[in-house]
Amino acid sequence: MKKGKRKGKLKSKPARRARPARRSKPARRSQSADKEKSSAGAFFPRKRMIAKLIQRRRRRLRRVLRKGIGPVAVPSKAAPAVPPVETPDPKKTIRQVTKRQILLCPGPVLLSLGVKHALAGPEICHREQEFTGMQEAVRAKLIHALGLDGRWTSVLIGGSGTAALESAILSAVDPSKKLLVVNNGVYGSRIAQIAKIHGIPLVEVRAPLTEAPALDRVHAALKRERGIGTVAMVHHETSTGMLNPVEAVGGLAKKLHKRFLVDAISSLGAERLDLDKAGVDLCVGSAGKALHGAPGLSFVLVNQSEVVRIQKQKPRSLYLDLAGALKSQESGEPPFTPAVPLVAAFHAALNELIKEGLKSRIAKYRQRSVFLRQGFKKLKLEFLLPEKDLSNSLTALMVPTEISYTKLHALLRKGGFVIYAGQSELREKIFRVAHMGGLLQSDLKLFLSVLKTALSR
Repeated sequence: MKKGKRKGKLKSKPARRARPARRSKPARRSQSADKEKSSAGAFFPRKRMIAKLIQRRRRRLRRVLRKGIGPVAVPSKAAPAVPPVETPDPKKTIRQVTKRQILLCPGPVLLSLGVKHALAGPEICHREQEFTGMQEAVRAKLIHALGLDGRWTSVLIGGSGTAALESAILSAVDPSKKLLVVNNGVYGSRIAQIAKIHGIPLVEVRAPLTEAPALDRVHAALKRERGIGTVAMVHHETSTGMLNPVEAVGGLAKKLHKRFLVDAISSLGAERLDLDKAGVDLCVGSAGKALHGAPGLSFVLVNQSEVVRIQKQKPRSLYLDLAGALKSQESGEPPFTPAVPLVAAFHAALNELIKEGLKSRIAKYRQRSVFLRQGFKKLKLEFLLPEKDLSNSLTALMVPTEISYTKLHALLRKGGFVIYAGQSELREKIFRVAHMGGLLQSDLKLFLSVLKTALSR
C-alpha cells in the first residue's frame, strides 16, 4: 500500500464494457406462446396501428358531422366547378318543426293525443285480419257517427278529398248523360274541371263567389237541358266560407228525377246535413277536416239504392273505381296497399266523435265561430260574406288596407298561428280563419290577441 492512502478509501477501476455478443436469429415462437402473451396483455404493434387508424377516422367523422357536409371532390380541368350546395342547419330545422303551431286552416287540423298515438302505432299488414277488421269498423262507425242508418254504406279512398270526389263523379254520371254543376266558388269549379278532364258532358250554373246560387236558374237549367243525369254541388264552399242551400237544390233534383252528388268535404262534422232529407245519393267527405282525423284519407257515402247501379258500370279509372273499392273492402281483399296508419288514426278520431256526439261537435263549432266573429268585429275587420251565409267552420275576412297578406301571415306565424290566403281572384284580398280541429278556447283568445298586435304594427 502506498503512503498517504487510507485503507478504506481506495477506488477500483471501472470494468471494461464487454462487447455485445453477436445477435442470433430469434427462435420461431409457437402459436400457443403468442396466445399466452396476448392473454397476458402483451403489446403488438399491429393492434396499436389499427387503434390509431380507428381514432383518426372517428375524429374525421366528427369534423364532417359538425360541418354538415362530406369531403368535396376536386373538379377536373375538363368539367366546370359545381358550386357548393347550402346544407340547412339540422338543429334549426328541428326547432322549427317541433315548435307548436296552432293551425287555423281548413285541413290539416290539430289532432288529439289519442289520434296521434294511433297514427304512430305498430305496423300492421293490410292483408291480415288486424287491418281488415279495423277497416270494417271504420266504415261502420263512420255511418253511425254521422247519424245514418242501414240505407247507407261507406267506401274509404286513399288520398285527399279530391280523390274521393273524382271517384264519386266517375261513378255518379252514367255514360251518355250530362252532369249539371252548381258552381259559386273554387271547389265548384273543381267538380267541373274533373268532368272536363274525363270527357263528361257538362252544364254549369255559375254564380259570383260572394253569392249563393239562384234556385230559379238551377231549375231552369234542369228543365231546359236534355240529358242531365246528375246534379253536383259543394255544401261548404271553403274558398269563401259560404254554406250553400243543399236541401233546396236536392229537392229540385229529386223532383225532376236526377241523381244528386254533394261535396261535403269540409262540412261533415261541423254542419247539420240531413242526407236523406236533402235527397243525396252520393256524399264525399274527408277524414282530415272537421272529423279530426289525419290528412290523406277520404271517403264516399253511398246510398244503398245506388250500389247496384255503380257495380254494373264499366270502370273509368283503376285506382278511383268506386265499385271496385267497395267490393274489395267488403271482401277484405285490398287490391292496393292502403294508408294503414291513416285508417288507424281515423278509427281513433271516430271513437272520439261517437263519444262526444255529432250534435255536441256541431254546437262546439258554432260556439267557436260566434266567439271569433265577435272578436273580429271588435278589431273592425270586414267580413267577405253576410253572416247569415257563413259556415260554422271558416270565416273569410278582407285584408285591411294598412297591411299586406304576406306581412300579416308572417306576423301571425311568428306568434304561433297559421292562417290561409284567399284563392283565385280573392288571393290577395282576403284571409281565411278556420275553426276546425282540436282547438281550445285559450287558443282562440290568444289568436285574437296576437291578431290585434299584428294589425296595430
